Amino acid sequence: MMVKVKVPATSANIGPGFDSMGMALRLYNYVTAEEAGQGLRIDILDESRKFLAKDERNLVYTSMKAVFDKVGWHPKGLHLTLENNIMVTRGLGSSSAGIVSGLVAANEMTGNSLSVDTLLYMAAQIEGHADNVTPALLGGFTINVRQKDCIRYVKTEIKDDLVFAALVPDFFLQTKKARSVLPRSVSMRDAVYNTGHSALLAASIMSGKYENIRAAVGDKLHQRYRRCLIPHMDELFQICYANDALGVYLSGAGPTIVAIVHRDNCGFEPAVRQALRQKLKNWRLYMLRADNQGAVVCPLERSGK
Repeated sequence: MMVKVKVPATSANIGPGFDSMGMALRLYNYVTAEEAGQGLRIDILDESRKFLAKDERNLVYTSMKAVFDKVGWHPKGLHLTLENNIMVTRGLGSSSAGIVSGLVAANEMTGNSLSVDTLLYMAAQIEGHADNVTPALLGGFTINVRQKDCIRYVKTEIKDDLVFAALVPDFFLQTKKARSVLPRSVSMRDAVYNTGHSALLAASIMSGKYENIRAAVGDKLHQRYRRCLIPHMDELFQICYANDALGVYLSGAGPTIVAIVHRDNCGFEPAVRQALRQKLKNWRLYMLRADNQGAVVCPLERSGK
């Protein structure tokens, strides 16, 4: 049996929604899994093959194994082919894409015996939090709360009038390092600030009141502490706002910065590209739309006539 799975990139936190908000973007990883031969073979088709594991430590495989163990079925041999278009350790959910693709592929191979909610809970257990895995699996804009035995979530589809400009640097930032600079506790004032701003952000995206986004993406829990790890972060925020971005935020743990832009803002992309060429040549701009589907099993191409 062979299956192919497509999983989108994700952008989490979105300013004040620390570990609770995320959205899926149209940049994809693909995993093809085939029961074949004996043992495990992993082929990686992109540059990530230089540093990603190609044995039992591979995240896609360990996620698949979690499903195999749960349902009590294991293939005699497994051949995985990975095409990773989501940049690794850049704050765009590459690890969540690996986890979700493995879970969905294994569930498909074993007859889809596990529900979406079960897969989501398993994904959150593997990842450690649910803000990226939820939109990776479900698509759209998601809000989640992790409980003892499940993930409570709401998914809203994002309208096509928003574009997400991802500014991606040429350096990595491990999530563990980005979390290490965060304080263990925060003031009541900062907690109240983020509570109000995250509620306003969610309501504004869901209702289409985009004029609120700039105020709503304000955050006091993580972005200011991570600034020291991301050179030119403040300058990039200023460049995006100078070109009429609706809101700008640090994507996940960073270092990618995302600007939310209305599709009618035709001047944003050329102006920001020019600014990067002139000042920040180690940053690249990707103009992405939202993905409202999440992880999908792709139809397999048939060979022959």
